[in-house]
Amino acid sequence: MYTHREYVDMRRTELERLAREFGAAGVRYVQVQIADLLGTLRTKICPLAKGLTPEGDGLNTALFSCTHGDGEPVGMPVFEAPVAGFANGFPNYIAIADPATVVRLPWQPDTAAVLTNSTRTDGSACPLDARGQLAAIEQRATALGFETRFGLEYELVVFVADDELHRQGRHAKLQPWGRSLLNYDLLRAPGFESLAREFIARLEGLGIGVAAMHTEYGLGMIEYALAPLPALAAADAAVRSKLYLKQLCEERGLIATFMARCRPVGHESASGAHHHQSLLRDGRNVFHEPGAATLAATGLHYAGGLLQTMRDLHVLFRPTVNSYRRMDRLAWSPEDVSWGVENRCTALRAITTPAAKSARIEHRVPGADINPYLTIAAMLAGGLHGIEQRLDPGPPCPGDPVAEGRCAPLPRTLPDSTAAFRDSAFARATFGDEFVEHYALSRDAEWQAWRGWLDSHITEFEFRRYFDSL
Repeated sequence: MYTHREYVDMRRTELERLAREFGAAGVRYVQVQIADLLGTLRTKICPLAKGLTPEGDGLNTALFSCTHGDGEPVGMPVFEAPVAGFANGFPNYIAIADPATVVRLPWQPDTAAVLTNSTRTDGSACPLDARGQLAAIEQRATALGFETRFGLEYELVVFVADDELHRQGRHAKLQPWGRSLLNYDLLRAPGFESLAREFIARLEGLGIGVAAMHTEYGLGMIEYALAPLPALAAADAAVRSKLYLKQLCEERGLIATFMARCRPVGHESASGAHHHQSLLRDGRNVFHEPGAATLAATGLHYAGGLLQTMRDLHVLFRPTVNSYRRMDRLAWSPEDVSWGVENRCTALRAITTPAAKSARIEHRVPGADINPYLTIAAMLAGGLHGIEQRLDPGPPCPGDPVAEGRCAPLPRTLPDSTAAFRDSAFARATFGDEFVEHYALSRDAEWQAWRGWLDSHITEFEFRRYFDSL
């Protein structure tokens, strides 16, 4: 990860050039985008010169400690986060624009957007900068002679917007968009094709390819697949796709959510974020084995690393209380450390067809509620570890891995996943002690908030179960 001076020296000339060119083309504003630990793009609207300044801009570190829904920072009332918390008074960090991410918004031609990296005010690297964490691991892959490729598939649910219900917190009363539960249904909702076409066009205008967008099984459910890109660019594309799809939905009187599950359990699909990944060397897909029905040796070692590190890093793939409502391999959301060839019940699905470029691993554990910088970083680090150690993934599971009974189960609660992450030597070697402690504290805070809510509310279950019977 780079220091403040290294970022400034690398980026000054290009940022100054872009500011001149965009200004001449009529751009007046910049969306300065900061990726927080939750995978959300926090955004400032700045004048062009301010947004693309090479020296960067002050950033309140509370953004790295806020809980979901912008609740209280992690440090309050019982958690102390030493990197960004009450223990150090939430000092500023510096957010520095990355010129490689500057884009003009075709649907707002006077506006550009830029993603940032963060450093401490003393100039040192920021351990909580998820983009920087991923960039450092991608550099490891490059040093080993590999080019990375990741493509994410997102599932989400779209509702008809109702501001009053939203403000009241009555989200369960919102009406899903569309009339049926069918997947690949062009006629499910008036305007679906129009929304899909506009979404694809907007992302293409930002240099982000969308392979497909379609309805998924469940009321209001939609899926879209992003075209593969190098690791950091793929994560950038993922967070921007979420932001701009939500914005497009709001323009049309709709509201989108990437909660892992917000539709009835056992009846409709939950929202996953499958990660397709492969490695290239000299332009050739090294996961492809000509004439074989499985992956090449490099791909198998990569899978072995993903499997060996999966329990340790599970909290990055299922980071919220709600994540675990999606955990059901019979609904194609894996429950154990498993892999198979074209097996959607396993955590890793090896894909070898229809062409050499198609050979890849689909990681099926993450939900749509993840931070893609952290999940891609975790997967790439695990895969490279597998290659370096020549790890054997073992035989593939041909069917239901739980019924087969030889695969280790994944943690089934947020506290158990958090404990595995906090205790993991691999996680600490990959992300550093400061990041691991801070992220684990944030997950502790999430569980504390959930338990506090349960302790202070009488649930609908209790009323239905006991009101008339007692």
